[in-house]
Amino acid sequence: MKNIVSDAAPQEQLPLSEAQLRSVLLAQAIEGVDRGQVLVSAPEREAALHAAIAATQARGASRITLADVLLPRAGELAQRAAGREPAIAALHAGDTRWRWLARALPLVALALGLAADRVANAHRVDLLSPPLLLVPAWNLVVYASLAVQALRRGRAWSTGTAPRWLRAALARLPGRGRSLPARIAADFQTRWFAATPALQGARASRVLHLCAAAWGAGLALSLLLRGLVVRYQFGWESTFLDASQVHAIVRVLFAPLTALTGLAPFSLAEIAATQDFAGSGEAGGRWVWMYVGLLALVVVLPRVALAAVARWREARLARRCLLDLRAPEFDALRAALPAEVLVGVLGADAEQAAALAAVLALHQDTATPLEDHLRVVPADAPDTPVDVVLLPWAQVPKGEWPAAWQSAPDLALPWQAWGASWVLEPALPDALAATLPRHAAALRRLRQAWQARNEQRFQQATQLLARQLRACVPLPGAPDDPAARARHLQQLHAELRALHALPQLAAPAPAQPAARLPAAPAVPAPAPGRSAGEQLRTALGTSAGAAAGAAAGAKAGAMIDLGLGGLTLGAGTALGALLGGATAWTLQGLQKRSPGPDASPSPEPLRETARAACLLYLALAHQARMTPEALQALAARWPEQLERAITPRWPALREALQVPEPPGPLSALLEEVLREVLERNFPARGIT
Repeated sequence: MKNIVSDAAPQEQLPLSEAQLRSVLLAQAIEGVDRGQVLVSAPEREAALHAAIAATQARGASRITLADVLLPRAGELAQRAAGREPAIAALHAGDTRWRWLARALPLVALALGLAADRVANAHRVDLLSPPLLLVPAWNLVVYASLAVQALRRGRAWSTGTAPRWLRAALARLPGRGRSLPARIAADFQTRWFAATPALQGARASRVLHLCAAAWGAGLALSLLLRGLVVRYQFGWESTFLDASQVHAIVRVLFAPLTALTGLAPFSLAEIAATQDFAGSGEAGGRWVWMYVGLLALVVVLPRVALAAVARWREARLARRCLLDLRAPEFDALRAALPAEVLVGVLGADAEQAAALAAVLALHQDTATPLEDHLRVVPADAPDTPVDVVLLPWAQVPKGEWPAAWQSAPDLALPWQAWGASWVLEPALPDALAATLPRHAAALRRLRQAWQARNEQRFQQATQLLARQLRACVPLPGAPDDPAARARHLQQLHAELRALHALPQLAAPAPAQPAARLPAAPAVPAPAPGRSAGEQLRTALGTSAGAAAGAAAGAKAGAMIDLGLGGLTLGAGTALGALLGGATAWTLQGLQKRSPGPDASPSPEPLRETARAACLLYLALAHQARMTPEALQALAARWPEQLERAITPRWPALREALQVPEPPGPLSALLEEVLREVLERNFPARGIT
């Protein structure tokens, strides 16, 4: 586990109080054990997250991080579980049994010291008693060990890493086969002790030092109280030691006391006089007071001081527990957070910037369930830090990047690989997710939302096509009406422009004579008395007429629109030329089948209208994404590709056109036609 509370504060760590850390770890235990969502249901967990996100947004936070929502969400989950299980409530409040145990243990040690009879029995005090020698010696060894540990600062308890033996013991805690609250409690205790070793170490040190001080005080009180009712016989006996050696031991034993207090140590004569317990009661009383002073100086006071230091460190750690937010336990929560991915774009000219803005405009209202956003930061906003720098058109040296963008990674993803068509757009969030792993989950949600919106728009477009094409079907027994078809195509044009967030074009210009087409090849002189429409049909009934439409640009597009009853298919000179030429090709087929002195009735007038409607969708769906030259080159393939896609489906299309309701079958067939063309032109690897 990486949820480590330590004295050091590395990056990506969240400072919490002990109570706050308890809530977070308890929430983790609940989610980890209660996989059936019995204590806290899935809607409640989701509501807790949304409430935490809303509270963060209410504070005006520009970006929501894990640190913003972790604590309020964990507190909400812990509160809900605690309200349903008393055992969970006890864990959330803090187990008071440990507090009582920490208070009771020093009292028990004091009582054991009072009851000790190994230093002095009822009537005799032995200068060479092993407990007499071991009690000060043991404490001195402990102090030396603590000093070495403090100098090294590399042991587990000082760095905040749980010792291996503790981790192994915690891993073996029982949990299976028990009730849900018991398993949650076991998992929480595992997390708690593994996450707070420094805090628990300081707490244990305080209790142990107090116990040692209380035991030393109990020994001293035992000697004093027993001396009130008995007369100690003071002395020593040994098989191997003589008086001088015992005197040396006693001088070393009481050296700290005599050095600090100025008391006179036992002389060699006094030690020799007490051999074989020949000492008097007066000498025994002196020894008792000196030993009590030694216990106070070597055991009680240092241990109390160490307990105070441990208490201070415990309080400091309890106020500032550091939780590692990089721990894998938080990956799922981190992925569930809304994100705003800031993408800086460089290397775009005005036309390319407009194409990017047009694509983003289609998704400005597209929201994920968690309200993730992808925001493009233009180069003219250099003070805004970004997460990644996108280079879709040209490589820009890093030295020319804005200063605030220097630390961001770059992504060279050509526009043709993701922006040329809506079917390619998933390539952008996929590439961003690979570049920004911390935002991968949010980018996956954005990918799904964008694609869902694109599919919805595509289905809406095919429904518009189906409705207008069905309206072109003449009533039984009624003659074919090309003008009505042109009006419906005009209405379809306006609806598709609105659907793709394109500006509506102005009303078409008044009809112009065909001879005034700029740069158009010469066409046969019109016969006297022929109408403007007949003149236009003459021009467009030849390949030269189609070329004139392509070359004449917007004016030729306006002329073609006149032939379709006022339909405007162009937007700008180049796009008007493209759609002018393409529609001329379509109109040629229509006019060849329209009634006239040189034309025979066509059995399939709707087929050409369906092809024109599909061509209209393809042009408008990609108009804002490409330069006019690129769109013109690409659209040159569309008429033939549409014919190839419509031909095998025409019997089904014709049958669906005859059914007034519902539009589903016709819309589905049009989807198939358009998808076939889109897949031919925009495979996953980009434009072909």
